[in-house]
Amino acid sequence: MSIRCRNCIALFVILAVTNLNQLKADIRIGLISLDHPLSLTVNICEGNYEMLTNGQHYYIHTDDNILIARAGNKVLITTASGNTILSDSLVLRSVNPEAFFSIRNNFKETDPREYYGNLVVSSDIESLMVINIIDTERYLSGVVLAEAGFRGNVEYFKTQAMLARTYLYLNINRHTLDGYNLCDNIHCQAYHGRAEVQVISDALNATRDLVLVNADSFLVFTPFHSNCGGQTQSSENVWLTSMQHLSGVVDPYCSQSRNARWVREIEVEKWISYLHEHGYRHLDNNELLFKQLGRKRDYTAGSFSYPLINLRQDWGLKSTFFSTRLEGNTIILEGRGYGHGVGLCQEGARVMSERGFKMEQIINFYFQGLRIIDVDDVKPSVEISSAF
Repeated sequence: MSIRCRNCIALFVILAVTNLNQLKADIRIGLISLDHPLSLTVNICEGNYEMLTNGQHYYIHTDDNILIARAGNKVLITTASGNTILSDSLVLRSVNPEAFFSIRNNFKETDPREYYGNLVVSSDIESLMVINIIDTERYLSGVVLAEAGFRGNVEYFKTQAMLARTYLYLNINRHTLDGYNLCDNIHCQAYHGRAEVQVISDALNATRDLVLVNADSFLVFTPFHSNCGGQTQSSENVWLTSMQHLSGVVDPYCSQSRNARWVREIEVEKWISYLHEHGYRHLDNNELLFKQLGRKRDYTAGSFSYPLINLRQDWGLKSTFFSTRLEGNTIILEGRGYGHGVGLCQEGARVMSERGFKMEQIINFYFQGLRIIDVDDVKPSVEISSAF
């Protein structure tokens, strides 16, 4: 997962999972990206659906629309035929395996998104709760498209599929108290619904049910980012937690990619003022000069030091991998990379795949000491993992 977080790692306990194989069929995804909807339009794009509400069954067909609105602790449903139903919830169950539907938040100017699988809508606190129940591999197809794009060869997408599937099973109980497994936002893994990209489908089929584990067969945290700028970051420099498989490596593959370099100009007075707020006592502008030939954890100015991850967050920088120079009243940040820098560098991995490296070689380059096994062979355990 391409993680966005502030300056520290939040920890949560993943309960012992003894039935991962039961989740190969379907998973519940909370569609929180709909942004607290009060009213939805659901359109049947292809195939037929069975609508269950108030113990009654209705059949909904291609091109039919359903209007769903929150009505206190119930939902008000208006069908294409003009029937109005007040119910505790609505369930749309696909009759055909290739059936799919779209959803639009009626109060937001956004395009509808399309989904395979089933749909459950109920009233929640001040909005509608919307859950997509979908086959695990079809869900992962949507994740890989949302997180990795559609450009690349099969080895690149096999690599991304491995990371996405490992994250899925590692965090399968993350939203249990909310009534679903994972959400569709970057808080978990980005998921924008139905994906029809052949190379992604091929990659998922080639890696079906495979996950990444450590030497003891426990699932591991496998983050990724857009571009590392030539060197990945060790996990303890970002999240204060050292993980053996997440040690920084020198990456020669991403240096010519789109997000390899960036520049930011800031007024010196604003930069000094910001540092003052965090304990810096200014003596000389030359103190502000800072150089990173390799990744560091802290920015230093004289005897002052401050976490680079805080600077990145507060100034909206593309990465923490930057050096500074002065030009008149301007401090210039010359940066490398895009993202937190830990784990797999996507642009580097894409170049590696184009140069003939296989999925296993790419994973072994960015992650140390991991093994690939079937999810059925994962050891159930109580693990401490990362929550963002």
